[in-house]
Amino acid sequence: MKSSAKSIELKTAKKKPFFTKHDIECTVMISPSIIGFFVFTLYPILWAISKSFNYYTGVDSQTMFVGLENFKNVFVSSDGYWTALGNSFLFTIGKLPIELPLALLLALIVSKKYPGFKSARIGLYFPTIISVTVVGLVFTNLFSYSGYINGILQKFGMLSEPIDFFAKKSTAMMILIIASVWQTFGINTIYFMVALSNVPEDVYESAKLDGAGPFVTFFKITLPLIAPVFATILLLAINGSLQTGDIVLNLTNGAPGGQTEVAQTYLLKKMVPGFASPSANIGAGCATAIINAFIYTGVAVIYKKISNKVVSYY
Repeated sequence: MKSSAKSIELKTAKKKPFFTKHDIECTVMISPSIIGFFVFTLYPILWAISKSFNYYTGVDSQTMFVGLENFKNVFVSSDGYWTALGNSFLFTIGKLPIELPLALLLALIVSKKYPGFKSARIGLYFPTIISVTVVGLVFTNLFSYSGYINGILQKFGMLSEPIDFFAKKSTAMMILIIASVWQTFGINTIYFMVALSNVPEDVYESAKLDGAGPFVTFFKITLPLIAPVFATILLLAINGSLQTGDIVLNLTNGAPGGQTEVAQTYLLKKMVPGFASPSANIGAGCATAIINAFIYTGVAVIYKKISNKVVSYY
């Protein structure tokens, strides 16, 4: 009897298909993402790596292998790359101390269950879905020499004559930061709202019974409990800010005199066909992009080590 039972089990095991219907359904559902990763992420990375060792202008007959020459030229370059990279870090350092506290404050406010706050959440997220071209146009009209900001300040007697905000690096960079914060704070507000929703209500009730005020509750309960999510949000914000280029391209285009050029716009103008000159060395652009990637990865690794210590402290 035992042998017959074992034989039956073996037969049923053999009849079981290698791929079940559930496996096939799951594979079909995730296949667009997998195909997209290989086609739009992995292949371009491998292509850029292969071209970074060549002098390449888009014409195969003119392609020459140059080894590490493109990488060497980046480090001895005097045509503005390192200045643009420095501006990327300056932009990030100026933006995040404004954006993240603002997003967290708004998340704390709209998380309350008051009438109309659901609509307010939609309103906060709305700037995120607006085209960056429209954002650039709006802030150009606001801060131009004959724009609304100068008009309002003159009307109230705060200015005797208009200010050319885009004539100085400091004011132009300030406008870029303001515009970028306005466009992206909504998504971070949503992230913080999700983090706050995971904090148990009974913890707040216990703190209230113990006599804890709003500030003590925030710094002793809310902030420590959302610290892991906060660390992830900050990492995403750093990565996104360092790779900002579209808002700069649409708002200042590097003005004045290329002083607000960032790493992404530098690459676009110098190396990308259609924006750069037809004879631009695309291989040098690929090498620059790879160096960029290593620098940003280094920033992420350093940040991760620091954030792990901070989160474990909480």
